[in-house]
Amino acid sequence: MLTKNSIVAKVWANAVLKGDKTIDEVPNLSNLIAIVTLIVEEVEVSV
Repeated sequence: MLTKNSIVAKVWANAVLKGDKTIDEVPNLSNLIAIVTLIVEEVEVSV
């Protein structure tokens, strides 16, 4: 299980937030899509 503190989740979330990748491009690896979505939503809400 990945967490919000996992390096791979942070890297993918950063790529999505920068516009380099989309959520649809996040690999289906464990719970990576859910964690990246959570990170992106938290950042968007706080901005």
